[in-house]
Amino acid sequence: MSESLQLTVTGMTCGGCENAVKRAVSKLAGVEAVSADHHANLVDVEFDPARVTPQAIRAEIEAIGYDVAP
Repeated sequence: MSESLQLTVTGMTCGGCENAVKRAVSKLAGVEAVSADHHANLVDVEFDPARVTPQAIRAEIEAIGYDVAP
């Protein structure tokens, strides 16, 4: 059963940033769908909590240089 996670992500300034976040998060096992909106500073993730944690998703976004609000 999948869960939804909405994160406030700062530092995204363009569509390229959105694509970078989507590519990074999509490669995590258990992530089913990712959308990013740099205008709203939002990233929405559908994921399987049995395979990936919200903390791992946050860490992946931070690892590529963006800030995730607590």
